[in-house]
Amino acid sequence: MKSFDIVIVGGGPAGVSTAISAHNTYRSKSIAVIRKESVALIPCGIPYTQYSLSEVSDDILPDLLVTEKAGAELIIGELVDKTDNILTLADGQKIQYQKLVLAMGAMPCMPSLHGTEKQGVFIIKKDIKYLEKMKHYRDNASKIVIIGGGYIGVELAEEYTKANKEVTLIELEHQLLPNAMDEAFGAKMASLLEGIGVSLIFGHAVTSIEGGKMVQAVQLDDGRRIETDMVVICIGCRPDITLAEKFGLSCDPRYGIHVDEYLRSSEDDIFVVGDITAKRDFFTGKPTDIRLASTAMAEGRLVGSNLFEVKVIRKYLGVMGSFSTKICGVSFGVSGLTEARAKEIKINYRVGEATTVDRHPGCFKDASQTHLKLIFSRYSHVLLGAELYGGDSVGEMVNMLSVMILNKMTDMDIDTLQIGTHPLLTASPIAYPIITATVEAIGKWYREDAA
Repeated sequence: MKSFDIVIVGGGPAGVSTAISAHNTYRSKSIAVIRKESVALIPCGIPYTQYSLSEVSDDILPDLLVTEKAGAELIIGELVDKTDNILTLADGQKIQYQKLVLAMGAMPCMPSLHGTEKQGVFIIKKDIKYLEKMKHYRDNASKIVIIGGGYIGVELAEEYTKANKEVTLIELEHQLLPNAMDEAFGAKMASLLEGIGVSLIFGHAVTSIEGGKMVQAVQLDDGRRIETDMVVICIGCRPDITLAEKFGLSCDPRYGIHVDEYLRSSEDDIFVVGDITAKRDFFTGKPTDIRLASTAMAEGRLVGSNLFEVKVIRKYLGVMGSFSTKICGVSFGVSGLTEARAKEIKINYRVGEATTVDRHPGCFKDASQTHLKLIFSRYSHVLLGAELYGGDSVGEMVNMLSVMILNKMTDMDIDTLQIGTHPLLTASPIAYPIITATVEAIGKWYREDAA
């Protein structure tokens, strides 16, 4: 029987970041990473395996991150049982641990629809063989229906359009990315997708998937029948808590394994990181369904440092939700509260907006127009949320805004911010969008006070 000081179950971003952090903090400790999949994939890159990447294998998360950077032993196998501090794998192998980290991630949701078992119906799995099969099936399809208008759905829609497929995307809500963006930003994304030929259906549900052995159509709740050769279901995911429940850990079937402030489970010496962990909203403290690789890696770094004693004090209070994507050449970013979410949780807020180009002067060939919307607390003046779209600068700008929200910066903090700008790299310092939108919000307060 093998024995390790630290055993991590799961080889995705959460597991790998935990292993690296643990190795950096506890150099003398032995580490093992148990991974069920023979090959690990980069989760956020999965939609792009269907066209932009030449091969699905181009999306591989390198094993060297585990074996060299983390100095861990990589064990390919499936955990099936645990007795005290001894793990049992499916092949009968026994592994002993001092500290155990569960990082098994989440599983894609499959709706209870008639016909999901038909050939040509796919979900999004972190499985290289499955994704290769999915890509091969796409080659022979001419019409593809995507169920779900979240990030994966919209990214796949563009990918399949690039492959010259007729694409229909069906979203139950009345906009794209309804849980992540305000309506105007979802509408902007919708117009981009419609501009490349994607058919969008909002406010309706698929009631069945039709056909014989192979899929032939989907039926909608309004009676419409959409013919298709292939259906991709991407309606979210749920934490993979099957083993956790078997081990007797405290769990919530929707949100995941319950943990304390330092991601310790209800059993001593078992920590939990990533999508399998029950998370709380940064603003309300209530449970949240937001699951992100960036959050998983932050959790992994925290746990890896604190396995044997608390070395790093946890400073983030919950999941804030920072997203970015790129559709039809336009980058979108969101962090913190949207206006719709602020209304939902009854926060008194004000909005500041700005539109400018991300180079100065704007006649540079790679200049792009950037539109930014900021949400501030009406009375504390703290930045609560940001949404923006434009050029590639959006990707890093949303990270900058995330830091501002996390650190509860006020409008005046941002207004007096010292920034670095350059004609080839950023918007003009006179019209820097984050500061310009903030100044607009400040101006609203001045006018309200004057009135």
